[in-house]
Amino acid sequence: MTTRSANAPIKGYFYQFDHTIVQILSAASASAVVTVEGIEDVDLTEGGENVLTQCKYYEGTEYNHSVIKDAVIHMLRHFKDNGCTSGQDFSYRVYGYYKSGQEKLPADFDVEFLKKHLLTYKSEGVTHEVHAELVMSDAQLESFRQLLEINIRAMSYDDQQDEAMCLLRSQIPGCLQEDAEVFYYPNAINVIQSLAIKANLNDRKISKAQFIARVNRKDIVFSAWLLKKFGDEYYTREVKKKHFHFPSSTKVPKSTRIFVLDTASEFDLANLTQLLAKIGKRFSHVENRNTSLADRFCPYVLVLGASSAELISLKENLLGQGIELADGHAFNGAQFSAVRLARPPTKDNLTQLKFIGSASQIGQVASSITGSTMEIFDFFKTAPLDAAAVPDGIQHNKIKTDTVYFINEVI
Repeated sequence: MTTRSANAPIKGYFYQFDHTIVQILSAASASAVVTVEGIEDVDLTEGGENVLTQCKYYEGTEYNHSVIKDAVIHMLRHFKDNGCTSGQDFSYRVYGYYKSGQEKLPADFDVEFLKKHLLTYKSEGVTHEVHAELVMSDAQLESFRQLLEINIRAMSYDDQQDEAMCLLRSQIPGCLQEDAEVFYYPNAINVIQSLAIKANLNDRKISKAQFIARVNRKDIVFSAWLLKKFGDEYYTREVKKKHFHFPSSTKVPKSTRIFVLDTASEFDLANLTQLLAKIGKRFSHVENRNTSLADRFCPYVLVLGASSAELISLKENLLGQGIELADGHAFNGAQFSAVRLARPPTKDNLTQLKFIGSASQIGQVASSITGSTMEIFDFFKTAPLDAAAVPDGIQHNKIKTDTVYFINEVI
């Protein structure tokens, strides 16, 4: 992974996501289950044992006992609620990365250290000894200490991401480094993030086998989370690589491509004309003396968020700049004709852009097209096209973007 531009606040979330990926893929059993945001940040259940992990990332913070104190106290309360038995099925992990100060925590501390530095705190001038308030004996605290693992020398952000990538390559048959970067790792992040926001605890659980099955797909849906993690440059490159890279030929292969563009709150006549002219030129056939009718094609566009007057001005501007276009209407006031719009360009009428008036017209156009594959490239800001508007059997590529002009960089 070459671009790691997530800022400090968001890094903490992704560090936890990466750790969840590492935990579930490192499990020995396919039936091992991870719970995202369970009792702790990451709960792993395998072979009747439960490892509860509090995962934190502090790249700009020096380690002090106070930083992990809340996590240890929360775990002690859970231990107390479950009977304080040394043979219980739960063990506890505090896992974190810190800028410095790791030497402050002894490699092997005793109960007195635990009580003094990790279970005692002050609030509004009052000293609280949690172990005393819970009425716990030293023997019970020792049992808890034996179940507690504190790792404040955890992997760095980049190293842990590399570990997640390595595990994906080892767990998914035939997975190459490029596959892991472009498809499987972003998929894994999407799966973990989608679990984290579920309200019901049971809905935040997933087995190793289920996780791999959900990740093992090459139809990634780019999300706002991935944009935040990797940044604009990486996001643009990967969208281009996924959707608009044609390695087998210098020519764009024939296909019926529909570009859905959301211009809400940013309609700019000059910039949008330039963008659509670029789409028309890039995704239309190259005309020469021997071009047959079957080899001619051009893209469709569905412009959302623009008024009727703005669309008229846009079409007039395109025509004025020599871009031949069609919108399925034979004349002003005529009914929309999907058959007319689906007609391929001809030598005497080299259409470069076809306008679809609404999402409801996509199905009509699709049913009128023959002899061509069909794809929708849905550059959405808030939500993609409703599934009901997408005909069965048509690839619907949902691409999250903050601005319609992002497409300039992609194509």
